Amino acid sequence: MMDHRPALVLTEDGSYTLYNRVLGEHYHSIHGAVQESRHVFLEAGYRYICEKFRDISILEVGFGTGLNALLTLDASVKAGVNTRYHALDPFPPDWSVVEKINYCSHGGMEGFADDFRKMHQAMPDKEILLRANFTFSLSRSRLEDAGPRLGKYNLVYFDAFSPETAPELWEPGIFRKLRLIMDQGGVLVTYCAKGRVRRILQEAGFSAERLPGPPGKREMLRATANEL
Repeated sequence: MMDHRPALVLTEDGSYTLYNRVLGEHYHSIHGAVQESRHVFLEAGYRYICEKFRDISILEVGFGTGLNALLTLDASVKAGVNTRYHALDPFPPDWSVVEKINYCSHGGMEGFADDFRKMHQAMPDKEILLRANFTFSLSRSRLEDAGPRLGKYNLVYFDAFSPETAPELWEPGIFRKLRLIMDQGGVLVTYCAKGRVRRILQEAGFSAERLPGPPGKREMLRATANEL
């Protein structure tokens, strides 16, 4: 019988990722899990939007290992920025698998180990206060099914599995829905820089730009929500 549990994989920056045996895809870049997340989501997304909005409201499509949420918590505490973080993932990996990952011992994040556990063990759709300026909630559902629970966001981390393995997550209707729940001037960041994805974003009401990608990837995308 095939073992469907994600496998732990060491990446080139010394941090771990998971390998989804069913889809045949890693959750993060094998060139560096933490390195990729910092580059795509923190630098091009969170730090960028903090210069445009005083309070940050994030929607993550694809919670996965929780690495993006952990790095954002660390950044928000250091910057003192009020941040509301809502993640979507219909099938997040079990904590028994994720707790073996060394993220909290990577890059001086040892003080967030308990917060990381609370994220993964949070009751579905229940907002929890992790720090005075950071709230977190996780919906175990797809974006298509999460309408009534969604609020308004000025930053979207689009970290779904790739268009090759999960094409349904990259369809035009997905990005049209995201635009409707985003503030004008808000941004969406994703590791994927395919021309088709860029065109879909533009047709959905975004101005999409290619940015230099993390190690091992030439480009990424950042899209700004235009006026409706």
